[in-house]
Amino acid sequence: CSNTRFSRLMATVNLLPNVDVSNSPAWTLSTGSDVYDLINDDHTGFASGDSRNLSATATGKTCVVQLQDFTEDHSSIDSVQLVTKAGNNGRGQSFELETKLLPVFGSPYYTETSGTQLASAGYRTQTYTNRTTYDGSNAWNNIRVNGLKVSVELDSHSGGTTRFTYTYVIVTYTEPLATDNAVFFGTNF
Repeated sequence: CSNTRFSRLMATVNLLPNVDVSNSPAWTLSTGSDVYDLINDDHTGFASGDSRNLSATATGKTCVVQLQDFTEDHSSIDSVQLVTKAGNNGRGQSFELETKLLPVFGSPYYTETSGTQLASAGYRTQTYTNRTTYDGSNAWNNIRVNGLKVSVELDSHSGGTTRFTYTYVIVTYTEPLATDNAVFFGTNF
């Protein structure tokens, strides 16, 4: 009689921007010419001290970036969740982002806003809905997650300068079936 157990572990991976798709109407780039390169690393200090960001002083600025492919060994993709990090340090100012998760081709999977974000000296993290399906009923799979794009638009802006410094998608997945022989080796000898 074998006491071998089988277990499945949940894991997560962050997919970062790695390709520019568009920047029109353009966010202002703090340096360089690649949008994705300015929003794929986390800045933890004050927004005014961040030398790697996108900025805007008016609504409508929209960028689209493609994310890294999902390459983890898995038995299922359980959910996808978008995260952005942006801020406006102008006293009394506010902003709102409109985000879209997009396939390689076609209509957006989801459109969601950040809600009104109030001014602060540092960036604020906007965490969007954890999506278990790409269309309300069908589970995510490699075809849907690979080539995933993110659109971020400055939808509302009361004044000052809004800075956008980071975005990624958290993919939660189930690892393949693994055999745990600890019980077998611990009790059958």
